[in-house]
Amino acid sequence: MSIVDLIDNSVKNYPDNDAVDTSGGIINYRNFGEKIQDFVRQLEGCTSPGEFVGIEADRKFGAIVAMVGALKARRPFVFIDTRDSESSNAEKISSLGIKFIARNHTGENRAYLTGVPAGWYLSSSDQTVGIPSVEDEIGYAIHTSGSTGDPKCVLVRTDPLTSVIQYHMDRLSVGSKSRTLQFARLTFDGCITEILWTLAAGACLVVLDEAQLVPGTVLQNTLENFRITHLKTTPFALTATEPSSAMSLSHVINGGGVCRPSVVQKWSEVAKFHNAYGTTETTVCNFLSGELTPGECTRAVPLGDIVGDCDYYIQGLAPADEQSSSEEVTSRGELVITGESVAVGYFTAQGVQRFTDIEGRKVYHTGDIVERREDQLYFVERLDRQVKVRGYRLDPGEIEIAVCEIGSIKDTVVTVESHEGDKTFEPDALVCYYQGDVEPRAVRHHLEDVLDSYKIPSVIKRIDAFPYTPNGKVDRDALQTIRLEVDCVDEKMSSAQQVLHLARQLTGVDDAMLHDNFFDLGGDSASAVILINKIKELGWVDAGVRDVLRAENLKVLADQLQERSV
Repeated sequence: MSIVDLIDNSVKNYPDNDAVDTSGGIINYRNFGEKIQDFVRQLEGCTSPGEFVGIEADRKFGAIVAMVGALKARRPFVFIDTRDSESSNAEKISSLGIKFIARNHTGENRAYLTGVPAGWYLSSSDQTVGIPSVEDEIGYAIHTSGSTGDPKCVLVRTDPLTSVIQYHMDRLSVGSKSRTLQFARLTFDGCITEILWTLAAGACLVVLDEAQLVPGTVLQNTLENFRITHLKTTPFALTATEPSSAMSLSHVINGGGVCRPSVVQKWSEVAKFHNAYGTTETTVCNFLSGELTPGECTRAVPLGDIVGDCDYYIQGLAPADEQSSSEEVTSRGELVITGESVAVGYFTAQGVQRFTDIEGRKVYHTGDIVERREDQLYFVERLDRQVKVRGYRLDPGEIEIAVCEIGSIKDTVVTVESHEGDKTFEPDALVCYYQGDVEPRAVRHHLEDVLDSYKIPSVIKRIDAFPYTPNGKVDRDALQTIRLEVDCVDEKMSSAQQVLHLARQLTGVDDAMLHDNFFDLGGDSASAVILINKIKELGWVDAGVRDVLRAENLKVLADQLQERSV
């Protein structure tokens, strides 16, 4: 039974159930089915099977109808966001050979086809003729966010959708009385599962403007007022929003980023909590956990069980600074997805770059480092986020996991930066930013107990809230700006106050005192050099690193400087 058959059954079995609840009104399944059929007739009248159609990605009823109608008519689709640049949309439309765009007819609450807007045409010399013939039936194209490189167009098959959606329906107990909040942007592949698991179960899909989905109090009110039972959202939204007893939630799913133990602790009090993992280059979701409890997530949150028609293996990592083609399966390494859920490939100007190995098997190397412990799989870090500092190659994600073992910490990000904050300088500081109630020195003491010394950050900085990009990713550039937003040393300060101020700035320990040793606070050889350079700028030109090394504490260092100024 296909995904389209499942939705047809919902129309047949639950004609009077609410299908879609939008700002424009509520549509039942009987009406929904009629509008799908109307749109299918439009498609069949002006397009051919396999021909791409664009769908305007506004949060309206018409977009949902167009998506299901395209699947039913066997016309692959791609969502087009009018907020993107005209050149970007023109490139998408031209490369896929799109001639028609589906839009929402507000007055009649339906989807209709229109020609491509003039601003979305490339010049005739730049136009292409659409995708070449492939043996696979394409369901949709989705463009990667570009967070790990340039955005790429991924072609995804239709057939694997059914098993992925059925697995979600079973694991999340989605039924005809359920109400799912359509949270993900339509240009993000996460929207596919939340839309289809709802409609395939005869449940109600709640589609609202983005203004009603802002993490925090706004999202909290939306979950309460619209009686949402199923929510799949990002780590940021789950961290920023507080659950309440007025909510009707039965299942909450973390997706789109690393889940922290504090999130499980908070949301498992009001609903069954799950963690999900997937890549754009596969059929949305590859792993989905069962119900998670805080007790089993004290150190990290498992990815869950295999979803749909896929499998995986862990490919061992090459030794530092060496290249390797080894396919050795280990308990820690790069996650490789195999099987039918792997997408067709990237569609490029040179054709389709297929996700296959040399033997033609469907394979996708995710670029994610994972670790298998006690029959569970855990995310560690992006392969391209591995860093080299102090002569060691490190996984920042491993350090983040250790930080989040502290119960009161909500989230953390570990980066490599220059102590000076100048991007033209070689990164020489491992910096840990975290959100939580515990003091930086307590975080350091914990890390000293569980990590090798070379993995402990030089700077541990507590912040009130993490800055995020429009795509919901932590804005690492903004984090560094926050760290460097400190008051300059006041020349009217005493020598002791000046030294203390600099030590706090360089280590992130805001409650550092004069009796503290600089290196016990997290200072290292690199930050000691910076400290001395700053001290020289204040007038103690003969100060040297040896003074920091020999000083029992900051007071002794300050006293030595003061004696030289006499």
